[in-house]
Amino acid sequence: MAGEVVENVAAGIDCQSVRQPLGVVAGICPFNFPAMVPLWMFPLAVATGNTFVLKPSEKDPGASLLLADLAMQAGLPKGVLNIVHGAHDIVNQVLDHPDIKAVSFVGSNAAGRYIYK
Repeated sequence: MAGEVVENVAAGIDCQSVRQPLGVVAGICPFNFPAMVPLWMFPLAVATGNTFVLKPSEKDPGASLLLADLAMQAGLPKGVLNIVHGAHDIVNQVLDHPDIKAVSFVGSNAAGRYIYK
């Protein structure tokens, strides 16, 4: 996997990807796309050498459990994809954990601002 740079993907925004494992990374997902958004996150994280902590919406965690089961059936080693359930307290723990080096987020502006802080 090679890195790439795409300039001006949107007004004033460039996109750069580099294959450099960080270690443990996390994803916080919304309720309205319970399978699609995690599939944007954890396969890329794992393919680039990271372990992944997935925090699905507390409103519909079932799809994430099914995805994890499928990943295990496909041969993903135990401990590479981890799922945590809960609301604000779990988000805070994910954000504050010293071993988590990066967080991917899809959701509302208000939640995004909270996570960014």
